[in-house]
Formats: sequence, structure tokens, C-alpha cells
Amino acid sequence: MRAAAPAQRSNVIRLPGFPSGAGTVLEVASIDPALLTAVSRDVAMSVPAIAACRNLIVGAAIQMDMERYAGAERLDPGQLLRQPDPDCTVAETLAQTLDDLMFEGRAYWLVLATDTQTSFANPNGFPVRARRVPATWVVEDLDPDFAAYTRVKAFNVNGTTVDPSRVLRFKADHEGVLRFGARTIWSAVKQEQAADRMSSVDIPAGVIHSEGAEVDDAEADAIVARFEAQRQNHTVAFLQNAKFERSALNAADLQLLDSRGQAATECARLFNVPVVQIGASPTGHTGSSLLYSNVQQNAAAFVGQAVVPLLRVIEATLSLPSSTPRGQQIAFAVGQYLRSDPGAAVDYVTQLVAAQILTPDEGRAYLGVANVGAQPDLTPGRV
Repeated sequence: MRAAAPAQRSNVIRLPGFPSGAGTVLEVASIDPALLTAVSRDVAMSVPAIAACRNLIVGAAIQMDMERYAGAERLDPGQLLRQPDPDCTVAETLAQTLDDLMFEGRAYWLVLATDTQTSFANPNGFPVRARRVPATWVVEDLDPDFAAYTRVKAFNVNGTTVDPSRVLRFKADHEGVLRFGARTIWSAVKQEQAADRMSSVDIPAGVIHSEGAEVDDAEADAIVARFEAQRQNHTVAFLQNAKFERSALNAADLQLLDSRGQAATECARLFNVPVVQIGASPTGHTGSSLLYSNVQQNAAAFVGQAVVPLLRVIEATLSLPSSTPRGQQIAFAVGQYLRSDPGAAVDYVTQLVAAQILTPDEGRAYLGVANVGAQPDLTPGRV
């Protein structure tokens, strides 16, 4: 009786919710389906390029204060913007929120306290204290009726049902790097694992050729194991009826520099970070140089492409009538990031003062320079 032929692995991945037929499938050649599933944040952060992108974005954002405006007037920011969580600083809350937006595509603050102001959109008062909760803890209970005025019926936070009025929901314009970048992240992880394996080899890679009688697999394994042990313990080894031929591998081959450089470039593109910011290259090979002549241009591109879209999500959410009185807007002081480059900051302030947009005193305050003869009141460590 002839055995049934083994089933061949299909390279066709069907998109859920679509009928079978021409034009409704995604044909992918020789791709492991595991590469297309979401990865965990811990796995993603084990890749140096991804950790660098995340830290660059968060590091730039926490340098910018959140401010409250009513038209052209700047108001007191209030407790929600100064320190939303009584257990940690605003920088920590902001960093965790940005982390969730990047990796999960969504973030949540649990309202802890409200003030006495009420409105039609917020009858319980406006939030003055809130705590970030991990996005993975939150499940949204949505009304299946798309014609409903509001589809959010409740939030399930770590097993507890919470009314929507007690949750501030931040939603990015994507489903999270851990999902849409799963294949790129897994590829980068495999590159790092391969480099680790190559770096753990204590002796040069090579091949042992038998010059005597033919040996079976067990004898061959024993010869290789004995050869490796002798080289590691005594630096020399004796081979009888065999010859060792060393492979021509250099340090770049052992460290997989080209392939890891390509992986770093692809990871930077996931976060919209200019590849030069993490030492990668637009071509995916030799790293590019961050020169003094282009540092200001790259900093502007980095903030505009990678940081501002995430900040805009937070600004828009905190400016909603459910969070802020009508007529008021929340905005980040993006210009503060320029103070990390003194030359660019001086040029920026000088042009604003010349255009009479800022007064000299406001320019001094921006640069952190006290008036002559005045008692300086400068906060140390601010850039």
C-alpha cells in the first residue's frame, strides 16, 4: 500500500474576513508565519537599534513641557500637566505613555481625581490627577453598532470594569510597532542571536577532512569534539588521518556587520527615526556620520518625523472637552528641544527678538541667561 504523500507547506496567507479567490490572498514565498505575529516589548527592546530609537524619542519628548493656552494667552498648566500621577514625576508618566503609543499603538490614563468644574461633556468635573496604566491591561468594550453616538461602552482594566469617564484614551495612527513591525523585529533578533553564537566560538571556524578510511557519523562527531576540546584546553591538537582546514573568516564576517547594519536601518524606519541618529545607514551597510554641519538639520527631521506625531496624539487627547475646558488647548513646547544645541538656540532666539515676537527679557528666559545685576533664578540641569 503506497503511503500518502506529505502535505506541502502553503506559502499563501489568507487575509481574515475576505472570501477566497483571485486578488484576496497575500502570497508570501518562504516566510515563516511566526514572523508575521506580534512580538513582545521585551523581545523588541533586546535589539539595540530598537532600544536606541525608543530612548531617543522618549528622551527628546520629556525635555518639552506641556503648556495650556487660551488663544494667544498662556495659562497655568494645572496639576494634570505638572504631575498627573502623585506617585511619580510627569517625565515618568510621559515616558510610559509614549512607550505604549509606540509599541502598542494606544495608551491609557486612569483618572484619579477631578475638580469642581463641570460641563455637558464632562459632568463629573475635569481630571486633575491621572495614572498611566499599561496598555496590555486594558480591553475596550465597543458597541458593534457603528451608528451609535459613542461606541465606547466601558473599559476593562486588569479585570475591573471602568466607566469611560474615568479613562483618558490615547490612540496612535497605527496599531503599534510590535504588530506592523513584527517581521522586521524578528529578523533583527535572529541577526543578534546569530552574532552571539559566532562570538562565542573560541577557535577559528573550519572543516576537518578525513584522509584515511571512511568514518561514520558517530566517529566523525567524536573526532570533532576531541579536536575542539584539545584546542580549547591546550591551544594545539593532534589529528591522525585527518586534516584541519581553517575557513577564511574575518572579524566583520563573525560579527555579521553588514546584515546587522541592514537590520538596524530597517528598525530605524519603523520608528521614523533618521538612520544617522542611531549610527545606521540609508543603504543598510556602513554607518553614516552625524557631522556638525548636518546635526541641526537631522535634529529637526528627527523631531518632525518621529517625535511630533506622538506628541500630537497626547495634545489632541488632553485638549478634548472631556479633559480641558472649552477654548483651551494643550501643547508641547517643542522649541525647548533646540536648547540642546546652544548655537541653534541663540540663532532661534535672536531671529524672534529681531522680529519683535519675543522681548529681550523673554529671550534671556528662554536661553536661561539672567539679566546683568539681577539675581539669577536658573534651574540647573535643564537644556
